[in-house]
Amino acid sequence: MPPLTLTEVARGFTRPLFVTSEPDDPSRLYVVEQDGTIRLIKDGVLQSAAFLDISEVVRGWEYEGDERGLLGLAFHPEYATNGRFFVYFNTRGRSQVLQEYRRSSTNPDQADPQLRKEFFSIETLDGNHNGGMLAFGPDDMLYVGIGDGGGSSDNPDRRNNGQNIDVKYGKILRIDVNNHPTPPPGNVNNGDPDVWDYGLRNPWRFSFDRCRGDLYIGDVGGRLLEEVNIKARGEGNKNYGWSVTEGTQCLKNDQPPGCESPMITAPVESYNHNLGDGSITGGYVYRGSKIPALRGAYVYGDFVSNRVWTLTWKDNSVVSKSNLSQDLQSETILEGLASFGEDAAGELYIVDFGGRVYRIDPE
Repeated sequence: MPPLTLTEVARGFTRPLFVTSEPDDPSRLYVVEQDGTIRLIKDGVLQSAAFLDISEVVRGWEYEGDERGLLGLAFHPEYATNGRFFVYFNTRGRSQVLQEYRRSSTNPDQADPQLRKEFFSIETLDGNHNGGMLAFGPDDMLYVGIGDGGGSSDNPDRRNNGQNIDVKYGKILRIDVNNHPTPPPGNVNNGDPDVWDYGLRNPWRFSFDRCRGDLYIGDVGGRLLEEVNIKARGEGNKNYGWSVTEGTQCLKNDQPPGCESPMITAPVESYNHNLGDGSITGGYVYRGSKIPALRGAYVYGDFVSNRVWTLTWKDNSVVSKSNLSQDLQSETILEGLASFGEDAAGELYIVDFGGRVYRIDPE
């Protein structure tokens, strides 16, 4: 592996949470700010006007550790021609919504602020565990990460949401944006029609390997373990255990389906909080061209410690791991590893909650 560095791309953001690009244009990066704006970096320059500003309807940051706000953004695979994109956020009316907007017909650097469609609205149960990730899969379906509802000390009244397939909390949802509310074939039977995977605590960030189509989920743990869940392309209806299990630990063996049940899919990787780590930030499998030695490795990190690691998953097992933290100086540079991002060329970015966006580059 060659020496790596974090190259600053832009600064001056207010509590940024995500960065992405259009499916076919890596020259435009879009940065999601928690309080309800999406900023555009065009040809390396941060534009003064917001791409979209819905801060009037978004319930954003109000206190230290508040996890509400504008949390997710995904562009339609055919965005270049149809201008469709999707956002997920907490409303001022105490709900969590998935909505569709369109690019302006007169200015490609700005969105039309008129709401086109709302796909669902669910009650915000608490200020944490709201999930928020949006991503189109290789099947062109939109996948949505929803937390278990949160609460202090993993509120026991909420923790069973992960195992309850009748609710959207604690799930990865799968939505056909062209035919909603008709559910796409393959979603769970006899439950909420949007549910694809369940048994999750707070899948803050997940991604699809753009080459293989495999799904990588970073699920935020509680008192014990952070975890990475990986499954092959097209596999759905997986139960990742929460709140019966947390990572590899049994919590409630007397609660169905029980810790040893074959219904539960164990994580492929987990880590504890002994070294100050405390909140996993799921990342991406690197498929860019600038760092050939990194290609095929999943890059992920931790919001609390700002550490960055890699793992390589092959033939249903982890075959190698590495720690990039010292090389990237991430523990010194970052003020909170809020998210990773991937552009249309497959290059990877890190979003610093302190207000900057960095690209991972060869030194």
